[in-house]
Amino acid sequence: MMDTTTAEAAQIDCPFCAEKIMAAAKKCRHCGEMLDPAMRRAEEAMRAASRSAPVYMNAGGGGAATSSSSGGGTQQLRPWGHFIHIVLSIVTAGLWIPIWVLLYLFRNKNVYF
Repeated sequence: MMDTTTAEAAQIDCPFCAEKIMAAAKKCRHCGEMLDPAMRRAEEAMRAASRSAPVYMNAGGGGAATSSSSGGGTQQLRPWGHFIHIVLSIVTAGLWIPIWVLLYLFRNKNVYF
């Protein structure tokens, strides 16, 4: 059985949150920060790798942003025809008409009149 002085000696203060943790701990159980320098660098490298550059769709689209940043030449996006856009909008909205009718018929008439 451990006495209280040995248990207290085996604990240190976390340098990030100042909570008591075990001296041999690799990660703080209170704040979640890595205490081991090698593991901390590895975790930061994984975070940096998972981050990607923001894509602004109004500034040339996602394809233009990735093709220009990768150095793969100048690839132009094909223009999307307005006629095709209108036709697809009409067709897909037409497919939803039966659902809209059913929702209207089975609505809660106490809330929606």
